Amino acid sequence: MVSLRSVPAVIGMLLLSTGACAETGSEGSTIKESAKAAVSSAISAGKNLLGGITEGVIDGRESAQGADGAQVISNHEQMADIVQVDVLKTQPDGDNLRVTLGLKNTSATQLRLINLTQTGALLAIDADGYANPLLPGLQNPDEITVPANAGVRQVFIFAGPMDSGVSVRLWGQDYPVH
Repeated sequence: MVSLRSVPAVIGMLLLSTGACAETGSEGSTIKESAKAAVSSAISAGKNLLGGITEGVIDGRESAQGADGAQVISNHEQMADIVQVDVLKTQPDGDNLRVTLGLKNTSATQLRLINLTQTGALLAIDADGYANPLLPGLQNPDEITVPANAGVRQVFIFAGPMDSGVSVRLWGQDYPVH
């Protein structure tokens, strides 16, 4: 989607393209192609800008320890050797699924797992391989702090019912129900 701020720039590009097209003789298709290229470029630039901002925020959060000295974790590779994940319990919650995760920190440093509500970071997977995302809203935390050499239990609510064979996928790694 093009923002209102970029509309004048897109219109300017289209007008410039129109002037160039008038000289070619095939105004209709050339104008259409020029408009298509201009809008495509604007959308692509916007997506790249937003992607860069998101990556910059994550990199900044990872490189700066919290005020409490916590190490920030935002992907599976960072937690692979220091966080043990267990699916402790699953149960229906109305039309949704309630899952209790156990997260144990085996390091001597407090850990903060961030961006958990990001699309695809945390999913419930049924026996047939279908994924259910976290329920949108405030009931699911975006980050969890796990004390050094200890664990925490955290409840997550996933959208939609799931009957059996549930596992939880955290940053691409599946964890079965125990």
